[in-house]
Amino acid sequence: PSMLKMWAEIYHSCSLKNYRMFQLLGSRVAAMKVIDLFSGLGGFSEAFVQDPEWDVLRIENNPLLSDVPHTLIWSALTLSPSEFMECDLLLAGPPCTEFSQAYDAPAPRAKRAGIDFQPNMDLVKCALRWNEVIKPRYFLMENVNGSQKHFIPAGARLIQKTGPFVFYGNFPKFSMPPRWEHLKKENDTWSSDPLRANKKGKLPLELSSRIKETFERTTSILEWV
Repeated sequence: PSMLKMWAEIYHSCSLKNYRMFQLLGSRVAAMKVIDLFSGLGGFSEAFVQDPEWDVLRIENNPLLSDVPHTLIWSALTLSPSEFMECDLLLAGPPCTEFSQAYDAPAPRAKRAGIDFQPNMDLVKCALRWNEVIKPRYFLMENVNGSQKHFIPAGARLIQKTGPFVFYGNFPKFSMPPRWEHLKKENDTWSSDPLRANKKGKLPLELSSRIKETFERTTSILEWV
């Protein structure tokens, strides 16, 4: 155990050093900045990554996702938000497993067994705290339908539902093309896949692009007011 702890500390230390280098070498004063908490495979912020006018920092604690571009492998729970004050848009996608109403999800399983189940709200509260501290221009948090009865009492403001995705924060409302649809099962894989939940929960590029377009359009209007 002590050896594992030592290697974990070395790994995280290297990740943080890489982030500091990213700050020094990759961040530009004039660029718009987005932070993507609990970023997983990066679907939420993918449209921003593809635009050179944006600087993107993804924060994720799963070492299996260390190859996802712009990702700092670290727990947002242990980072100080005050070190990340330069942020125009804060995105957050807490894992949806404990809020899901799918048949094999923890809550429905517990209900069938007659067991009380309360989801872990630590990451949701973490995202809300980051928003309070760094005060970005806009904050947008995403989860599944089953999250509403837990997120709203915790202080998250419901914005809209788009397909299977539910959004919270202070972001302007946006719409998708009339016939647009997305089924999370499209990204499903084998139950033995350690990244199965990440793949199923990955936001599609079309949705990320619409969020980016809405931010830029709204920002441009505000600058002219």
